[in-house]
Amino acid sequence: MKAFALLAAGAAMALGTALSTTSAQAADFKMVCAHDQPTKAGDEGQREVSWQAFKKTVEANSKGRIEVQVIGGGQLGDMPQILQNMKLGTVDCAAIDAATSGPFIPPFSFAGTPYVVTGRKHADLLVDPNRTFFKEVAGLVKTHLQAQAVGSESYPPRSVYSRTKPITKPEDLAGMKIRTMQSPAQVKSWQALGANPTPIAFAELYAALQSGVVDAAENQPMFLWGMKHYEQVKYFSLTNHMINLGVLSIGERGMAKLPDDLKKVVIDAGASAGQAGIKYVWDSDADFMDRIKKAGIIVNEVDVRPFVAKLSAVHDDLAKEFKAEALLKILREEAAVAAR
Repeated sequence: MKAFALLAAGAAMALGTALSTTSAQAADFKMVCAHDQPTKAGDEGQREVSWQAFKKTVEANSKGRIEVQVIGGGQLGDMPQILQNMKLGTVDCAAIDAATSGPFIPPFSFAGTPYVVTGRKHADLLVDPNRTFFKEVAGLVKTHLQAQAVGSESYPPRSVYSRTKPITKPEDLAGMKIRTMQSPAQVKSWQALGANPTPIAFAELYAALQSGVVDAAENQPMFLWGMKHYEQVKYFSLTNHMINLGVLSIGERGMAKLPDDLKKVVIDAGASAGQAGIKYVWDSDADFMDRIKKAGIIVNEVDVRPFVAKLSAVHDDLAKEFKAEALLKILREEAAVAAR
C-alpha cells in the first residue's frame, strides 16, 4: 500500500507538471505590452487599466490563442526605451502620447504644447477614431514608429506642483527648474513661459524632487499621487495647461506574427481598451485630487489667461518648427466645433 501511495503521488505530480506545461504552452502567440505608469491596484495609471482591459479582451476573444503580458511601472525602461523596443520587436504594444513623442514623432509632439487643447469636449473630438485628428496621428505613428494605432488616450488637465512656492502667474516660473518630458516641444514651451525646463525620465523624478535637482514638475493628480511625488512638494497650482492625447499602438513586428483573424481581434480590443482607460482616468480625477488635499498639499486656483496669452503667441512658430502646421489646423478646426 505504501508503494502504491508513492506511485500514485508520483503519478499525480507528473500529471500536474504535464498539465502545467500544457497550460503554459497553450497560447500560439504571446504579446508584451509595456508602460511606465503605476500598477498598484487603486493607484494605477491609465495605461495599466487600458492594457489590462486589452489583455482580458484579447485572451478571451482569441480563445486563448494569444497570451498578453502587461509589464508596467517602467520595468522595461522609460517610454523612449519602450517605444524603441517596440520598433525592434521586443515589445509588441505600447502607447505614445503627444507630450513624450518628440524623439519619435516631432509633428505629434506639438499637440502636447500647453493650451493647444482647450478642454474635455475638444479632447473627445480629437481622440475619436472616426475623425480627422486621430487618422492623421495614426498615419504619423505608422510612418515614424512602424506601428498601428488601435486605440485612443486622453488625460485630465496637467498642472504644476512645486517645492518652494505656488505658481499664480507666469512670472512665478521665472528661472524655476521644472521637470519636463523628453520632448523639444515641451522644453521650448516652458522656456516661452520663463521657466528653466529640465528633461528627466518619469521614473527618476521622485529622486530629482527629493534632492532639489528640480524645483517643480507638472502632471495630473493621478500621477502626483500614484508616483508619491506629493511627499516631496508643498503646492499644486491649477495651471491646467495641458490635456495630453495619445494612441495605443501595436508594432508592425508584433502584428506581423499574427494571422489575419487574430489581427482583427487585437485591433478591435485596442479600441475598447482605449475607451476603458479614458473613462477610468477622467472618472477618477476628482478622487485623486481629494487624496492630494488630504495628504496636506496646498492646492491653489490660477487665472490661466496670462499663461494662455503667452503660449498662444508662439503656437504658430512651434507648429512650423515641428512641421505640425496640418495638425494645428485640425486642432483649431476641432476647437471651433467644440465651442459651438
